[in-house]
This record gives sequence, structure tokens and C-alpha cells, in this order.
Amino acid sequence: MSSRPDLERRVDELARLHSGREFAEEIRAYSETLGEEAREQLKRVLLERAADVDQAIVARVDARGWLRRQWDRASTQR
Repeated sequence: MSSRPDLERRVDELARLHSGREFAEEIRAYSETLGEEAREQLKRVLLERAADVDQAIVARVDARGWLRRQWDRASTQR
């Protein structure tokens, strides 16, 4: 069985080497080498990472909106 840190390292390695569909195919191939418990743990790692990316995107959009509002306020106060 692979430990969570081992799974995370492998996901990081595959993400460095591949992107998009190729990354998904590599993850699928890797998951096929794992036992059922490790495969479930891998799913959790991937879902958590996806949620982190979603949160980062939302935060960036929010920050951009905040920056734009501040810029607009500063521009109209002249």
C-alpha cells in the first residue's frame, strides 16, 4: 500500500511532467497499479487538489475585482 505522502509526491511528479489529457491518462495508468485502498486515497488527494485550485481561482477573481474597485475609486476622486 502507498502512503498518502507517496501518493502526493507521485501526483506532483506527474503534474510536473504532464498536463491536460496526458496528465489524466498518466493518473489513470498510475491508479491501475494501486490497490483499492490506495486508489481511494488517490481519489481524495486529487479531489482536494481540484478544490484548492477552484478556491485559488475564486480568490484571484475576487482580488482582481477588489483591485479594480479601488482603482476606479481612486480614478474618480481626482
